[in-house]
Amino acid sequence: MFCKNCGNPVEDGTKYCRACGSAIATSEVHTQMSGTPRKPDEGIIENFFKLHGRLNRKRFIKRSFVLAGLAFPCFFLLFAVLDDTKPFEVLSMVTAFVFQIANYCIAVRRLEDLGYGPGAARLILIVGIVSLPIDDEHVLRILSYVQSGFWFYCAVKKGTAGKNQYGEDPLQQGASS
Repeated sequence: MFCKNCGNPVEDGTKYCRACGSAIATSEVHTQMSGTPRKPDEGIIENFFKLHGRLNRKRFIKRSFVLAGLAFPCFFLLFAVLDDTKPFEVLSMVTAFVFQIANYCIAVRRLEDLGYGPGAARLILIVGIVSLPIDDEHVLRILSYVQSGFWFYCAVKKGTAGKNQYGEDPLQQGASS
């Protein structure tokens, strides 16, 4: 078994992780690591807002492009309808926040496939949320380089082969769509 919080191995029957001290939910760990076939993600929530389970490179890239393909028309429509008014600012911030959360969720799943915990994705989420109200062009450019580099790393780096502490290998489960 593995700790859901920090990813360190724990012995069967242990109630708390020795490394981080968090409680171990044995039933959740056993069901996640069981040999049952993986059910494919269906629907918007499963594909874009699910926080647990490994996501291979192909599905990560596809979902990233779908999010980008949806974000551009949304912002274009907001700008076309509301122009540069106060409601435009509020709605564009809310829309950007929703897309940032969806990006965070697929990044967490991709990082779990790479063997990292959700902590690394939290850093990217914080960078994305902090950048929303910033008007300084140079700061925004640097933050966009950081996020682009992170995305490229996730898109290129091969995931952990076989089972890891976050679940079965998505490539061995036939999850290529």
